[in-house]
Amino acid sequence: MGIACQLREVEDRLIKDLEETTLPLSSLGKKYGVSKQAIFQFVKRKGINRPKREHTENCSFCGDLMRIAKKPHSDFISYQTIKKMLGFKKGKFRYYISFLRGKGLISQKFGRLKSKRVELAYQIYFKKRLSIRDIERHTGLKNFRSLVQKHRVLGWHVPDSLIQDSRTNRIKARLKVIKRKTRWAGQTEP
Repeated sequence: MGIACQLREVEDRLIKDLEETTLPLSSLGKKYGVSKQAIFQFVKRKGINRPKREHTENCSFCGDLMRIAKKPHSDFISYQTIKKMLGFKKGKFRYYISFLRGKGLISQKFGRLKSKRVELAYQIYFKKRLSIRDIERHTGLKNFRSLVQKHRVLGWHVPDSLIQDSRTNRIKARLKVIKRKTRWAGQTEP
């Protein structure tokens, strides 16, 4: 009895396995008692389209990147921090991050922040809700307001309160200074 006869007996089950599972051809060959080459020739002869295995299910690097990307405000994590957390080298990081972005499994903005200081500034804002001026003092950034506006223009989800809080705080601070000056000016006049 030849290979073709063996496969004809189990043809329906084999076609079902080939179309519905992602088992390797060698495993299917063992299951049906033939070689993987025989299974491959059967697939080509019948024109069966096999489902593709998902790389992301088995890959630990992809899983780790997706886990980090699901955290809140993950777009505001710099690529240096991600590489340090996962122990990536430069080329490996670029490969996996572009692969996941291409599949649409992570945000296009994830891992694009280049400055650790800007990352620190956003972390301070999200945790402490300080004004932009206070954040600039803590981090040593002089242009954080312009960076926030640039990120908003580029489509990053920067909360409105980050910009509005700083504007209202500046207005309130100016009003306090004006009130103090008027009080002080009123007290010095006889």
